[in-house]
Amino acid sequence: MPPTWDRRRNRVDFLRTGEDVAQVELHCLYLHDGFDLPDRLLSEAERHRASAFRSADARCLFVAGRILCRSIIANLLGCTPQALSLAITPSGRPYLRDYPDIDFNLSHTKDRVALAICRGGRIGIDIERIDAFSEEETREIMPMILSEQELNQVHRFDTRHRHDVFLACWVQKEAALKCLSQGFLADPQSVMLAPGNATFSGTWQLSGEPIFIRSGRIGGGESADFQWAVATSKAATTPLWRHHKNGIFY
Repeated sequence: MPPTWDRRRNRVDFLRTGEDVAQVELHCLYLHDGFDLPDRLLSEAERHRASAFRSADARCLFVAGRILCRSIIANLLGCTPQALSLAITPSGRPYLRDYPDIDFNLSHTKDRVALAICRGGRIGIDIERIDAFSEEETREIMPMILSEQELNQVHRFDTRHRHDVFLACWVQKEAALKCLSQGFLADPQSVMLAPGNATFSGTWQLSGEPIFIRSGRIGGGESADFQWAVATSKAATTPLWRHHKNGIFY
């Protein structure tokens, strides 16, 4: 029987099988025009940090990310968003000091904020718009992100698909490095992938540790507007997206 989040009792419940399996939840918040961002849910330190952003867009994404994780995680744990204690690692990653068995990670792009929550292992997430890079930018960035072997594999695809394949590699690499609390501060070429379809799952060794990666596309309506990837330190259940367009309930 797979591990489950027990929402009825407002607590987290992890059911063991013969082998530990991590439980993953994915949430996506759409920041449409007029979206309410109640910064009263933030801590004093978070409000101070938000006020230091020079860019209004960057400030909005930071506040939205903190509100999303506080609201969703507080609901899972049965407390108020304000009561949730978030600590910060030396690299700037927020974590739950009182719940070391629960990891979470945030990513954002333009008008979307994504939250990944994992019980039973570490997690990293990345999300990017399909049009995040132009063809010229893709050509310039690929040699800095991909290994020589990966570059050779990407160039086997025609020009029309090359951009999509590279973007899938980008989010998978960043998710894997964020899972290890490194992000792109580490060398992205250290994560060796097998470039191919935009939607797949697989397992890789990174720094001697297994990394489980799932990747795909999501978007509004029938179009796939975003490429995403989630990396976990343990095998995990198939993640399901929960989309929040009309506010977060808390």
